[in-house]
Amino acid sequence: MMPALQNEHVHQLGDVTKGDFSMLTVSQVITASDSVLREMYKELNLDSSDVLRQCHLNKRSVTKEKLAEWLETICYILDSYSVPLLKNAVSAIDRSTKRIDNLQKDKINDQKEIIQLKDKVIAKKSDDLKEVKSTVQTEMKSFSSIVKKVCPATITKKTIEAAVKSVCDKEDRSKNVIIYGIEETSGEVLGDKVGKVLEEIDEKPVVRDCVRVGVKSSADTRPRPVKFSLSNSDHVAQILRSAKRLHTKEGYKAVYICPDRTVQERKSYKVLLDQLKEKRKSEPNRTHYIKNNRIVSSDMNSNSSG
Repeated sequence: MMPALQNEHVHQLGDVTKGDFSMLTVSQVITASDSVLREMYKELNLDSSDVLRQCHLNKRSVTKEKLAEWLETICYILDSYSVPLLKNAVSAIDRSTKRIDNLQKDKINDQKEIIQLKDKVIAKKSDDLKEVKSTVQTEMKSFSSIVKKVCPATITKKTIEAAVKSVCDKEDRSKNVIIYGIEETSGEVLGDKVGKVLEEIDEKPVVRDCVRVGVKSSADTRPRPVKFSLSNSDHVAQILRSAKRLHTKEGYKAVYICPDRTVQERKSYKVLLDQLKEKRKSEPNRTHYIKNNRIVSSDMNSNSSG
């Protein structure tokens, strides 16, 4: 290692630590090197775009002392700073490469563990489903056997299956709500429209899966009903309880909030709605509403909770 050299070019290095691989070190080494080259180009009357050649250094105007000073300074910068800097840079790159390789290996191992856990979960669910299916089949056979003994002429396997399907269907529908009368437009955002209706009755639940029900017909100008889901049936019940307040709001008298009914239930409810319209037409001085699948009427000044 060369002894420490002091001149205006080396001074550009400041307090840089030899071999320390950092942006500051790199910048200071470049500054010191450029300082030497700028002086050489100036003394040799060269343009910055020219390439320094031996013929330029052989000029009589350049003394041996000056050439020796330049050579000593460049060698000092190379030996004391540039070469150690490059060695440390290589070491830093090697360490980074090893860290990246280790991280990639860890990621691959983590992914393998995740896949194994997913396989275990899937296998567990499959076993649980098989167990449930076996239990249901056993219970159905037992129940079917009992039913056959009690009333074999009236209840069949298809009847039982239909009853079970009806119960499951009812459970699925218990989390759904239907709104009739929401204006239908192209490019509509149903979630926003549903949220606006619910805000009118002071309800702000998390609404999911908003869709129009049925096929749009050019012959039918009425808006299709909107169906959406809530997180549980309790929220549905709360909204249905608040739904009657909607008819007191301006612009919402033709909008109805209803539970998600089956085809047969909708037919029955349609009959009730027709009867309700007749009631309101024939007795306009009384309040009429549907409660527990029947029409309830009360005087306007009655405190009855409809």
